[in-house]
Amino acid sequence: MNNIKIFEEDLPPDIDLSNEKVIGIDNEALGLVLGRDPLTLVQLGLESKKFYLIKLNRETYKAPNLVKVLSNPSTEFVMHYARQDLMWLKYHLKVEPKNIFCTKLASKIARTASNTHGYKDLVKELCGKDISKKEQQSDWGNPNLSPKQISYAAQDTEYLFEIKDKLIKMLIREKRMDLFKKCMKVIPVMVDMEISGYKLSTFEH
Repeated sequence: MNNIKIFEEDLPPDIDLSNEKVIGIDNEALGLVLGRDPLTLVQLGLESKKFYLIKLNRETYKAPNLVKVLSNPSTEFVMHYARQDLMWLKYHLKVEPKNIFCTKLASKIARTASNTHGYKDLVKELCGKDISKKEQQSDWGNPNLSPKQISYAAQDTEYLFEIKDKLIKMLIREKRMDLFKKCMKVIPVMVDMEISGYKLSTFEH
């Protein structure tokens, strides 16, 4: 796991990611309820197969170097189910990545013949790899992450780049790219609504 670096509380200042055009990102938390379940880990993955895992300080959530990376408008941040990840990042780290690409949403718009749009499904169907999601429900609050957890956390960003490239080709082929881009602009609004306590059912009849 020499290509996986683990840091406590923040990225060190000597790691410069300002020139990275695309960064994969994922989060791990102790549940899915905002305000109750803490965000514990942020994973950054690069196309060069380098991975950075940041174990957050849950008392302060102070991570200025990480926030600086996530605030770079020149970097595109690829994530699976961006609405969830962006909600955690804004709520806990007070940061809002602007240039985002959601592989789950892209899959739902491009792959309408399929009803499987999970990360594991896309890795299998688009990358030809079988991965395990067994560690997803493990204890991400443990200060000593196991080798399996560390490998799993890196894996959750590893295939985002290939998935994104293949989905873009599908979106362009089916003339749905413009629709996808419009949908991406809506996600930050949805995040603000959920953080403010509104459910998406607000829009229902």
